[in-house]
Amino acid sequence: MAKKIVSWAVLFFLFVPLIQSFGQLVQARMLQLGESIWPRYAEIRIHCIASEIDSLQKVEVNASDSALLEELDLGAGSETNKTKPETKTGAAAFAPMELTFGQKLYCGTERRLSTITIAAIEYIPMTMVILLLIAGIVSTTRRYHIALKNPENRSEELASEISQIGANLILILSASYMLPFSKGVEAQIQVLWIVGLAVLSLLNIYNILKSEFTDPREKGGISEILLSIPLYCWMAAVCGVYFVFIEKHPAGLAIYLQKLTAHATLYIQIGLYVWTGILLRDTSLGRRFFDLLKPWKLPAELLAVIVVVAAALPTAYSGASGIVVLALGATIFVELRRAGASQERALAATAMSGSLGVVLPPCLLVVIVASLNLDVTTDELFHWGWRVFGVSTTLFLAVSWFLRKESWKIRPEKDALKNTWSVFKPFSLYILIAVIIVSALVFGLNTHFDEHTAPYMLPIAMLALIFWDHRQSRKEHHPASAARDAVKISRTSYDTGSHLGALLMLMGLSACMGGVFERSDVVHLFPSQLGSPMSAMIVLTVALVIIGMLMDPYGAVILVSVTLYPIAKANGIHPLNFWMTALVSFELGYLTPPVALNHLLTKHVVRDYLEKETPIGHETFFARYERVVVPIIVLFLTLLLTAFGPILYQSWNS
Repeated sequence: MAKKIVSWAVLFFLFVPLIQSFGQLVQARMLQLGESIWPRYAEIRIHCIASEIDSLQKVEVNASDSALLEELDLGAGSETNKTKPETKTGAAAFAPMELTFGQKLYCGTERRLSTITIAAIEYIPMTMVILLLIAGIVSTTRRYHIALKNPENRSEELASEISQIGANLILILSASYMLPFSKGVEAQIQVLWIVGLAVLSLLNIYNILKSEFTDPREKGGISEILLSIPLYCWMAAVCGVYFVFIEKHPAGLAIYLQKLTAHATLYIQIGLYVWTGILLRDTSLGRRFFDLLKPWKLPAELLAVIVVVAAALPTAYSGASGIVVLALGATIFVELRRAGASQERALAATAMSGSLGVVLPPCLLVVIVASLNLDVTTDELFHWGWRVFGVSTTLFLAVSWFLRKESWKIRPEKDALKNTWSVFKPFSLYILIAVIIVSALVFGLNTHFDEHTAPYMLPIAMLALIFWDHRQSRKEHHPASAARDAVKISRTSYDTGSHLGALLMLMGLSACMGGVFERSDVVHLFPSQLGSPMSAMIVLTVALVIIGMLMDPYGAVILVSVTLYPIAKANGIHPLNFWMTALVSFELGYLTPPVALNHLLTKHVVRDYLEKETPIGHETFFARYERVVVPIIVLFLTLLLTAFGPILYQSWNS
């Protein structure tokens, strides 16, 4: 019962921003249609507002409504744009007007929708915090928080649970110091943090009492115990020590945690992307895509390359490789294993699945870079992003070929084309349904399918595909789906909460770590002059990779923009060269031990599918650590060309 309640709570707080976003789009569309139907709709709207209150009372146009009207260029010729601000007092500014029943009904509906969406916008930060805490309950209950090593005995389990209690108490202490200085919604959010984190701590105590390990004598070494502590607990400890003992400012941690709410919509979108990925996992789309390639008998390593390149598209829309790993990692891993890839190569491809698309349009990360820095534009960044994508794809293909374990000779089946076509026909229906739904939303709401609207449209399309897929799977009686039950939305939301709680807690504390870096002036230990663009780029690249190992991409971009970028600029490094290098460096950091966040996320989502392979004594280092070595080689070579290629080319031509 408790599981269902939490599942539906996660689903509810995913649907709240979904409805709020569509409410805004519908209201904007109604304003446009109103102006098309009635050329004087802006004037009609003011009279409609006046009719809703006492006729003797002066009517003042709502500021948000005025801003929206001006943004949409509605009523440009009306008196609302011709009178001085002090004359915009109400219906008296217009000639008398009798509204028809249709005008009153249309305007009243649009106005009520406006009221609801405006009120919802105010509570988006609170919605994000509640979603994080409820998802955190699921992650804590299922022991899903991200650590370098999953607990495998009683002592490691105790270390994990006790460290979470300690981290939660540090955050509660900081929020308690912050509460007296907060007002309104901010004060309510601080109360939410205190209550929510206290509940998480109680769940940790419950986990300790209801241990998963029955043998108390089984113990791990000190190193294994430390590795079992979740990453967010280490970050909370570092931030707590810094703000409490060094700065003597206990509320500092809560202040930086509160900054998450400034980007609340972004973190909610992450939740919607993860939910979309979980819905996709529960369809047969992954299996059908691989069935398209099956008749051609492609080598597993070549298949892995195709999958990683194809995953660049969802990465471009979600804006971060870690989100793609969480959303699609399980599907990619399972289907690669089913196609014959080794577990190591499947893990490598899954961890790298989102790494090539962060430089492609319309990646939100690139948009944030351009908004923070006037020296570069999104057009320039995406222009060079396509070239970096081409370089990384070519290198991945070349590295996979040189490290191949078997021949890459393709031996297609006799009727490969016919078999592919027979599989493509039902597969194409899925694509057609998704395209129709997205197109209907785009044209119906007169908007675009981009990084801002994709997280709201894709779940709607996936819900339709879930329904269609269940019907098709029952008709086809495919061996891979013979035992499939109907997908339960409550189950998908519960799985979403498991992954989302772990990710958002990590991202929240990562932002706080960025605050520690910024306030401690550690980055400013770098000298402003490093001799030459080449020597400066060497130092900055190392720093960027380290930052990528410790922080989420959005926090890292903001930190680098105010710290390392001025140093790069002072040393003659071109802004485009620096930011392309930064994006590739971050991705290399996410794949590089000892943290290797994307590898941790991969193990996090495929933990139920991993097999303990029999160790072979004569295996080479590469064979044992292929999942780590292959991505590092590809991204390291890409980084070398991205960082130093333009500098060498410039010096050659100078």
